[in-house]
Amino acid sequence: MGNGLNTNITTMTVEYEITKEDVSAFNLYHNRHSPTARQQYLRSWFGPAVIWLVVCIGIWYLADTQRGTPFRTFLDLLPLFSGIPVYLVYFPWAYRRKLRKMVNGMVSEGQNRHLFSRHRVTISPNGVTDSGELAQSTTAWRAVERVEAADDYAYIYINALAAIIVPRRAFAGLPEFEEFLCIAKGHHEKAVA
Repeated sequence: MGNGLNTNITTMTVEYEITKEDVSAFNLYHNRHSPTARQQYLRSWFGPAVIWLVVCIGIWYLADTQRGTPFRTFLDLLPLFSGIPVYLVYFPWAYRRKLRKMVNGMVSEGQNRHLFSRHRVTISPNGVTDSGELAQSTTAWRAVERVEAADDYAYIYINALAAIIVPRRAFAGLPEFEEFLCIAKGHHEKAVA
């Protein structure tokens, strides 16, 4: 590899604490990248706009049959039609805001002692181990769904809905973070090949 990373290392350990912001970032990332969540998002975004458009066209048609001036009727109904682009622009912002609020609310529901404790994540050829003050789990690479990186995080998906969240701030710098990702992806690729 031409990235200058040491690919001879097979085991790597990192320690850090998870914050509510980390959990929120993961849930937002997962929601944007899950095919099911993405499909639901698109339906929620465009479905009401299409229904609104059909209703507006229906009103326009019915109003115009009495007047016989389609362009004038359209101009009269323009404020009603203009709600569609406003909704299409507003929805993504409102959706993300609502999702953040919902995730923060769910995270705050319990004490989440294990989630917000100190974590020690070790990747080795055998699997990934996430240990903390209150719990420890080891997942074989064959059972890992995928390893992904997004902005300031590495996500080691241990199933379709949950991942070990590894923040970039846990490393001395970007090269160490990239090395961790490279090793994790390498172990995962070898295990599922």
